Amino acid sequence: MAGRGGIPGTGIGAVVLNVTAVVPSAEGYVTVWPAGSPLPMASNLNFMPGEVVPNLVITKVGADGKVSIYNSAGSNDIVVDVMGWFASP
Repeated sequence: MAGRGGIPGTGIGAVVLNVTAVVPSAEGYVTVWPAGSPLPMASNLNFMPGEVVPNLVITKVGADGKVSIYNSAGSNDIVVDVMGWFASP
C-alpha cells in the first residue's frame, strides 16, 4: 500500500480500505492482514456465489508497507479502494 493511492511511501501504520468481492464462484470469505504476518483466524468480508459484497477494512501494514489478501474458496475478483491511512506511532 505504501506509495500507492495517495499513501506516503514511509511512516504508515495502518490503512483504511474498501474491499469488494465481485461475483464469487463459491461461498466464502476474504481476509486482509499485514504482509509478513501469519493469516489470522478471522474474516473481513463474507459472501455467497454471484454476490457483489463490499466492506470497509482497517488493517495494519507489514514492515514493507504491504497487506496480504486471502480468498477462502472458488474464484473471485477482489476490488480494493484506498480510503485513507494512519501514521506509524
